[in-house]
Amino acid sequence: MLQDDLNFKSGFAVLAGLANAGKSTLLNKFAGVDLSPVTHKPQTTRQNILAICEGRDYQIVFVDTPGFLHAEYKLQEVMLNSLNQAVSEDADLVLFVYDATSTLSKHLELVKKLKELYCPILLVINKVDLVKDKDELLKIKNAICAQLPIKKVFYVNAKKGEGVDQVQRAVADYIPFSPPYFPKGQLTDRWERFYIAEFIREQIFLLYNQEIPYSTFVEVETFTEDLGDKNFIRAIIYTERENQKAILIGKGGSAIGKLRKNAEDRICQFLQKKYRLELRVEVAPAWRSNVKQLKKFGYID
Repeated sequence: MLQDDLNFKSGFAVLAGLANAGKSTLLNKFAGVDLSPVTHKPQTTRQNILAICEGRDYQIVFVDTPGFLHAEYKLQEVMLNSLNQAVSEDADLVLFVYDATSTLSKHLELVKKLKELYCPILLVINKVDLVKDKDELLKIKNAICAQLPIKKVFYVNAKKGEGVDQVQRAVADYIPFSPPYFPKGQLTDRWERFYIAEFIREQIFLLYNQEIPYSTFVEVETFTEDLGDKNFIRAIIYTERENQKAILIGKGGSAIGKLRKNAEDRICQFLQKKYRLELRVEVAPAWRSNVKQLKKFGYID
């Protein structure tokens, strides 16, 4: 089939929802590989992540976005702007991912934002396995459909992949006729360095508590490959205070040693190569509210 075939469809399907609704888990199921970091903590996703999925006559660009939130510092403003741009400017279709265990009152501001859209909206009610009374799912559907012009409703368990294929088929129906945006076989628009940093940050979210995960940024300083068993990655973990640095390192380096091992395993699994990971921690005071630092770290153009 030629790329200019008039029957080919291509478009951007943006996943929008509150933090921990399951957007990243859903994106990874669409992609067939763990592209987007997933943890039990909110705000794990800070930047939009793309997964490019293909069929015989379509290409869907799924976009994972930061969870909708009330911004308390500059980084969160940037995260919210990423979501707003994706749904308002980039989307050919929006997947409203709704946590079935949540309440509609928490979603009112996001619903207000979605009311402004002209593109189709599909409602994806996730975590349905956690709802014992299935009548509650119907109440959720009716409440949201009364607020938004929902085209279709899906009940899924993204963690187990249940119902995900039906969502993807529906998205393919609603995206516009268009040539593909990306070359055939391309999985995402990001380079390896981005995912290496994300996987290190993912492990920080999994291993550390309280403010530590939210105060950190990971920069890949060195990335070598095609050196056989000598491939290595050197990364810097920035945090805001000296006491946070001490917690990240741990007594005798025990904490950062565990972090290094877990992140190295995750990276090697993703890249399908063996790498030696080296980590060091530096302090960048109040970087989350510092525009200059946010530009340096790539959150602001």
